[in-house]
Amino acid sequence: MTTQRSKPGFFFIHGAGGTARKWRRTTPALSDVPWQAVNLPGHGPDSPAVNTIQPSIEAYAESLVPRLTEEVIVVGHSMGGLIALELAVRSPQVAGVVLAASHVRLPVHPKILSQLAEGEFPESLFRASYSKTVDAALLEEERQELALNPIAVIHADFLSCDNYRQGPQTLGQLNVPVLAVYGAEDRLLPPDAEQELRQLKPDAQVVTIPEAGHYVMLEQPAAFVEAIRKFREHFGKA
Repeated sequence: MTTQRSKPGFFFIHGAGGTARKWRRTTPALSDVPWQAVNLPGHGPDSPAVNTIQPSIEAYAESLVPRLTEEVIVVGHSMGGLIALELAVRSPQVAGVVLAASHVRLPVHPKILSQLAEGEFPESLFRASYSKTVDAALLEEERQELALNPIAVIHADFLSCDNYRQGPQTLGQLNVPVLAVYGAEDRLLPPDAEQELRQLKPDAQVVTIPEAGHYVMLEQPAAFVEAIRKFREHFGKA
């Protein structure tokens, strides 16, 4: 006999240099689903500076463990996906993981790190983060969003991504369902991301959304919400 139990809500983690506002086009369509979108420590205009931890993927994950008080599906964008993986092996409250434009490894070109260290966000990186058909109004919004975090915080995030090496091992340890949502025009992920994911976790689900770059949930929010809703439907049965 199959019994129903309540499905987990969503716990959203933004990517490098972002804030919870990266989910602003996702969460309005989830009024019937429990969800929480968090700012990582030191991120966002209202977040105090964090001097007690050295930023790293593992440290960010540890900082979020106390926030998980009930079962959730952790949805992590880019760097947030790496954090989601680490959070899943630290907390029994993680029922599933969504890697949104993310992977087990996110190397960063030395030139980008150098420019960020010098206090400049590379224009080439900004442009490459979106599809070639991105809405001009969204692009302008996103340019304004860059000012929400100090450049030093953004640099530390990208450095954390580049330094992270545990992804393949961590993914291999997971015994929870995983969904990867890719933008078809993502120019930031490694070209073999999907192939490597399938090798490491053959039962992972994959959805590729057309006309979207690295910020797939902003460029194609309806398709993104549909994908994570379908993933959630597999939960709640015992």
